[in-house]
Amino acid sequence: MLKVHSEGMGVCGVFSRDIATTKVEQVKSYAKQHQHPLQCVMEEN
Repeated sequence: MLKVHSEGMGVCGVFSRDIATTKVEQVKSYAKQHQHPLQCVMEEN
């Protein structure tokens, strides 16, 4: 959390594409429902 606060972003996990896609959608949905400004994106390495 401190890394995100101080640097603006951080890695929260490394997953296969299908699992990552699901997790991103879950985080976005939860944040929207609870009116949190949290953003979540998936990047390939």
